[in-house]
Amino acid sequence: MKRVIGYIFTLLILVGIAYAVYLFAPRAPETSISSSTGTSSTMEQGTEIQVTDVYDSTAAYRVEARYPQFGIPAADEKIKEVVDKTIAEFKAYPTNPPDSSTSQNEFIGSFNSVYVGPDIVSVALSFSADTGGAHPNTNIVSVSVNVRTGKELTLDDALALIGKTLPQVTNDSLVQLRTELGADLIFPDGAKPVAENYGTFLVSADKVTFVFNNYQVAPYSAGQQQVWFKRVK
Repeated sequence: MKRVIGYIFTLLILVGIAYAVYLFAPRAPETSISSSTGTSSTMEQGTEIQVTDVYDSTAAYRVEARYPQFGIPAADEKIKEVVDKTIAEFKAYPTNPPDSSTSQNEFIGSFNSVYVGPDIVSVALSFSADTGGAHPNTNIVSVSVNVRTGKELTLDDALALIGKTLPQVTNDSLVQLRTELGADLIFPDGAKPVAENYGTFLVSADKVTFVFNNYQVAPYSAGQQQVWFKRVK
């Protein structure tokens, strides 16, 4: 009996030592996202995203939006500017008639594909508007900012990151889109080598992704399309 008690006592001591080691062992700083469950993110260690919530409701509309703030002024200001402008444009929509299936126009804003690197901050802002049509329409707006200069990345900057010209990107994009969509690639002009077709892009540590919004290259039922290219710098 004494031997059993001794074993138990020894076990308790070992558990206590293990807990102390766990409690006081040094840890790498954690990356945290406040209230942003479901977002895809890659961030420098120690980066914390604060999420700003926007809510407004009247007889004519309802707005619910969430957007990130990184503590990086140039990126934060641009993101807020885009969100504020989009919401203001939505609020200016005509009021739905009394017999409309949707009594209020509804706006939902969210974000995903967050990247915070040593050189670039990039995020996809998703805006969905329901104005009583057959279905809501969702539009992706990308914001990518050079951390060092504070300037928003241009299409030329994105092309430089992948070491390709716009015609090269177009050719490769059409190959990817035909493979993914087949007969659903009904608007190939939406991928022509013009700047506005490739103005929505996201940057991550290893690639640049171009986004084609609803109806740009395919019917609504096919959803948004993406093509990506490996970063070379």
